[in-house]
Amino acid sequence: MQNTLRNAYLLNVLALVGIGVVMVFSSSAIRVMPDAEVDPFIFIKRHLLFVGLGLAGMVLLQRMDHTFWQRYAKPIYVLGLALLAATLIPGIGTEFNGARRWIRFGGIGIQPSDFGKFALLIAAASYAAIRKDELGSFVKGFLPACLFTGIYSVLCMAQPDFGTSLFLGASSFLVLLAGGLRVKHLLVSVLVMLPVASVVMYSKFDHIQDRIMVFLDPAADPRGKGHQVNQSLIAIGSGGLEGQGLGNSMQKLYYLPEQETDFIFAVLAEEAGFLGSALTLALFASLVLLGIRIAARAPDRFGSLLTIGVTGAIALQAAINIAVVTASVPTKGIGLPFISFGGSGCFFYLCAVGLVLSVARRCVPAEQARKLLAEELADSRSEQSLRQSARARRITAAGA
Repeated sequence: MQNTLRNAYLLNVLALVGIGVVMVFSSSAIRVMPDAEVDPFIFIKRHLLFVGLGLAGMVLLQRMDHTFWQRYAKPIYVLGLALLAATLIPGIGTEFNGARRWIRFGGIGIQPSDFGKFALLIAAASYAAIRKDELGSFVKGFLPACLFTGIYSVLCMAQPDFGTSLFLGASSFLVLLAGGLRVKHLLVSVLVMLPVASVVMYSKFDHIQDRIMVFLDPAADPRGKGHQVNQSLIAIGSGGLEGQGLGNSMQKLYYLPEQETDFIFAVLAEEAGFLGSALTLALFASLVLLGIRIAARAPDRFGSLLTIGVTGAIALQAAINIAVVTASVPTKGIGLPFISFGGSGCFFYLCAVGLVLSVARRCVPAEQARKLLAEELADSRSEQSLRQSARARRITAAGA
């Protein structure tokens, strides 16, 4: 059964990657012109490079024991912290459009926040696994979690990148809540901090005000600040049921900005229509369901929480991206996992998938789960069953 789950999860990811390769080429094909000043295939070449590296990383990591990452969670966390801090140092971090979010090596740039997502999920899963008896405590469990998560979020806000800052907090607390963090502690903190943070961000940064105003009334400035959202909605509406056909998008002809990255779903909707969009959403939904099943059958608490974190982060980022493209939330520059053009983001998400596949390779069979549950109920548990009793309850509840 574990092989079936692992293979299904892998095929699901590969299907999304395949859609991404096709759409990156299609959305950047307009650059294939005789008078182009740059290599017309530069986007697809770079995308394929990082997809190849990501797949290699995925294959390597899925063969490793996932508990390795728990042992080295602290050094990985510190490395992510150092990379995020490095973006703020002149001469190391690269500034673009007023933000310092990149570090360049030669002609290739990476976003340390992409590694930060990876590192923080490992740290959160390790913390929740080791301190499971303290997560219910506000002082011993909740406050330390806020500290190690908040440091990453603050560094992202300093770049500034508020969307990624909120994403880091949301994805890590998803893992901590699954591990036993009390919802009431989180709700009280959010109710206290969110209004203050919102007022500060709205009053200090003009681009946040602009995004909120465009969200409230996209038609108010259709040729200015609302141009991107309006062109995205036109692309989606033009797709109809079956789409215009691959390569036939009109909005990618320099009408829709960021067509290869943040708004690639709009091009997909225009060319593949409702059916193609629904298939893509179904693949993401299927990935979430498979991730939940792997987490339920994971051999240990850390593996279960790590799977929840990776799968939840993928689902959350996909949901935010599609919400932005459909004007359901204010605009935020965030790519669609596995599909948008983006080097480090694609690479690290594929590596994270490798971690899930590593857990899936060691899933507990249903028979073993029932045996562990019977031992627990009979109060005759071995040391091994003590470590896996929570897993047994979860598997049985899931209908294993």
